Amino acid sequence: MKNPITVEELQALLNDESTVAEAMDFYFEYIPTGPFTGEYQLKSHIQIVKNYNYQTTGVVESASLFNIKEIILNDANSRARKSRDKIFSRRGSDGDRKILVTEGDSWFQYPKYKKMGLTLSKEVKDVIDYLIEEPDYNVKSLDAAGDMIRNMFHLSEYLEAIREHNPKAFILSGGGNDFFEVFPNMLTEGSADSMESYLKISWTTEIKVIETYYKGFLDILTEEFPALPVILHGYDYIMPRPDGKWIGKPMITKGKLNMDKDRKVLIKLVMDRFNQTLLDLSLLYENVHFIDLRNTVPQDASFWHDEIHPNDEGFKLVADKFIATLKSIGV
Repeated sequence: MKNPITVEELQALLNDESTVAEAMDFYFEYIPTGPFTGEYQLKSHIQIVKNYNYQTTGVVESASLFNIKEIILNDANSRARKSRDKIFSRRGSDGDRKILVTEGDSWFQYPKYKKMGLTLSKEVKDVIDYLIEEPDYNVKSLDAAGDMIRNMFHLSEYLEAIREHNPKAFILSGGGNDFFEVFPNMLTEGSADSMESYLKISWTTEIKVIETYYKGFLDILTEEFPALPVILHGYDYIMPRPDGKWIGKPMITKGKLNMDKDRKVLIKLVMDRFNQTLLDLSLLYENVHFIDLRNTVPQDASFWHDEIHPNDEGFKLVADKFIATLKSIGV
């Protein structure tokens, strides 16, 4: 691997299965940008040049070179989806596999990769990774880490996929990023007599906003595709950690919730409201199925990758519930 490197050379390395793992490891680093999201960025010492007679220094670079860098970064960040698309296309001729369309966040598309020998492997196997392994299914994955329920709704990519692929079920995961990205701003000092006092009144408003977008999804889906089973979930209780940038640490610094048991009680309050809201909404529609994931993943660090995402073993427990639900409705 060389540094500096030209745009063409780096693109060639990323497009070659024999070099992509080493190239991703050498040139890029993964930067968390939110509770459910992150992105690959060029390491600070890496220089991307047009040619070896033109080297960039500091932040002074031509607009065209900057745009080329953005293309390379987008390619790195979209690698997971491209990989799933290849599997979906390859299985297209297998008529025994039932097609599923999925739209979701990092519980459905964990974004970070790790280098394993000469290959890239996802750092965590998420729900959809397990569904893809099931011999009964062919999964069209629209999932993207960090995606918000409002973005999924407005882009409406799921409608095109359903019309094109005629799936046996549509599975939706969203709202976590919408809520927990602003969660630190909702916290305030409160009283142990009322855990809800540690949250500003705006927290219920955010839940209602998320509910509104879910209702929009379900209104459209049940009207346009009344026979299509739709599956929702409301996440399990997450694991706030004292050093957790997005959940645990703000609970300590802003809410003065210094005891782990108190932080978990507050998370339970939030996740119970979130789940109950989606459960109540799902009951208003025919052919909409809500999966209650609460108490699925043990509140034990050995089942969690970070404070928001289970690890392989934890996600396997979650995926098993999705598979069981699909089987129970004949999919």
